[in-house]
Amino acid sequence: MGKAMPLATFSEGRLMTPEELRQIGIFADVDEKALLKYPGAVRKRLFAAGDVICREGEGGTTAFYIVEGSARVFIGRRLDAARNRRRKGLIARVGEWFGQRRLDRPPHPADKLIPIDATVDLRYGDLAATLHPGDVFGEMSCLNLAPRSATVVAETDCEMIEVLRNVYELLQRSKTFKAQMDQKYRERALDNHLRNVPLFESLDAVALGELKSACELISVEAGAVIFNEGDPADAMYILRVGQVRVSKKFPGGERQLAYLTRGDFFGETALLRAAPRNATCTAVDHPIAEAGGRKRRPARVELVRISAETFDRVIRGYPDILKRLEEAAERRVLSQVRAALTILPSVPAKQVEDLGLLQGQNLMLIDLEKCTRCDQCAQACSEAHDDGISRLIREGPRYDRFLVPSSCRMCMDPVCMIGCPVGSIRRTEDLNIFIEDWCVGCGVCAKQCPYNSIQLHPLESFGEDVSQRAKRVAETGEVVEVTERAVVCDQCSSLPTGPACVYACPHDAAVRVDARQFLHGSGLAGNDRSAL
Repeated sequence: MGKAMPLATFSEGRLMTPEELRQIGIFADVDEKALLKYPGAVRKRLFAAGDVICREGEGGTTAFYIVEGSARVFIGRRLDAARNRRRKGLIARVGEWFGQRRLDRPPHPADKLIPIDATVDLRYGDLAATLHPGDVFGEMSCLNLAPRSATVVAETDCEMIEVLRNVYELLQRSKTFKAQMDQKYRERALDNHLRNVPLFESLDAVALGELKSACELISVEAGAVIFNEGDPADAMYILRVGQVRVSKKFPGGERQLAYLTRGDFFGETALLRAAPRNATCTAVDHPIAEAGGRKRRPARVELVRISAETFDRVIRGYPDILKRLEEAAERRVLSQVRAALTILPSVPAKQVEDLGLLQGQNLMLIDLEKCTRCDQCAQACSEAHDDGISRLIREGPRYDRFLVPSSCRMCMDPVCMIGCPVGSIRRTEDLNIFIEDWCVGCGVCAKQCPYNSIQLHPLESFGEDVSQRAKRVAETGEVVEVTERAVVCDQCSSLPTGPACVYACPHDAAVRVDARQFLHGSGLAGNDRSAL
């Protein structure tokens, strides 16, 4: 494999004094006394053309502001692995004979936006863009300690300002900085985000311009409720920075329906139907413990707000958009109906809580009194996927006579979805967890999952020719990127047989159950496939 270019660190560069910083426009109204509290938190960095500034998937704690020059930002793998797949496994091929649909790698339009930690987004068909003076990148790594979501390489000689979190938070409170970032967003990203909303993609330039000019850019603290279920609908929103949790009340408790990220939209259903909100949306952040047991300050969530008046004025003149709105509303309501699983009101045993069993909407169990350790379940899992990788690890805790192996349990509250820096993990309509092929292999989802259900595998496992990649690196000087990708069980949702691990077990030892029904005494008595 080719040798990676060295990555610069924050210890390099020259420390900047408060007096020097005041000469840079974005620091113009930052209190000099506040800057004096954080000596050593800002450095001037000079990069030559071709220098690697940060690399996708690696840890980061700083943000960059470009003063002079330009830089290329990209997800460097360019989906080579997705284009060089292994031959399909036997079970997958048999499934195709029975009309199996490919769900594990759906096609995406070339103009689909991929959110990254910068003032631009990437498009699926290119996955590269150019950053210019005044642009910022690395904000989420700086504020949330999130892995870098993309690789950035100096395109020309560059002068940049690199800051640590404490100073970046000062900048966030600066009216000058906020105004500049808002202007950059309106110029470079808002148009893309509006176009990325399927409802708005057919708007003409005049209508889109009216929508852009009327949009309000707002910030909310993590933990703040944006709107509650039952509230009157006064606006719809597009998520600019951060994450939003969508939850809904059901008999017995509240369920988390989804986690939204940069570019996602919400709140349009109630506007269209002139109805109260049908779910609660809350700004979220994932707390990280710091030294001394303290927790870092939660990051703010940035939103684009489109008022009901603007929505009605712009949209009502486009019958095709109204039709798509109604179709989207129907799909969202249907999705919520499918997700309407009753939460047990009784307090479960401590072991059940500790193991997180109640999270399992499709929990895998292996009856150890029937299991002969033949490994047919794991082999069938490998054969069911065209990359040949098993999503089932026959290790885990025990409950009663059952082994609870490491395999996705389709959690009611999928915390694995929190924090993905490129938005590559999502939930499908049938509530399965799905990882897109632009995953950068940072491992955040695997670390977030409490049940070891997500694993990282080398790109070679997905069919990428490593020798060719190394040759390309040697010839072109291209950066060697992260070499892993995350995989997760998809419940074999595309197989007519259902989960291959259960279907292949010769002893009826492997079962998939709804944990609440199972633990409540109405689960499976043996392996009754009709009850799965």
